[in-house]
Amino acid sequence: MKKLTIVVPDDKVALVERLVEAVPGMEIVEVKDMDSIEEFQRKSPMERLDFAIRSVDSEKGLLANRYDFAWLYAAIQQGQLKGIKKYKSVESFRQHLNNIGIKNIPSNSTISCWYGNLRHQYPDWVFSNCDAPERQRRINVAKRFLSLFNKGK
Repeated sequence: MKKLTIVVPDDKVALVERLVEAVPGMEIVEVKDMDSIEEFQRKSPMERLDFAIRSVDSEKGLLANRYDFAWLYAAIQQGQLKGIKKYKSVESFRQHLNNIGIKNIPSNSTISCWYGNLRHQYPDWVFSNCDAPERQRRINVAKRFLSLFNKGK
């Protein structure tokens, strides 16, 4: 005998329960609701990426400047998002932003210039052009982006 775990949409639970009742020797051992994080993590990495980018863009006050998209790009390029491949170029990142409906996308040179001021791996980023509070703000943009990608909130 084997124990099998399956995920069933809410509207199909009754159907599965009837099916199990009809099969001799089969029983439902446990029924539990998935929490929202678990459910979100079942989405594809690209769906989660698109959600995170759109959320960061729409979250009031998070992106102080349009060049803050450079910190999202940096997190992706440094491999911080499991299942997401690095972009081939800043232009391919910009194209993705355009494809998912982001408005007022910064230019290639803007993202490249700001990204070029970054040293080290997240979360130990150091910037050649800012003070400590601004450094922390930029890291917090990436931190929020990663939280949205990983947890959906």
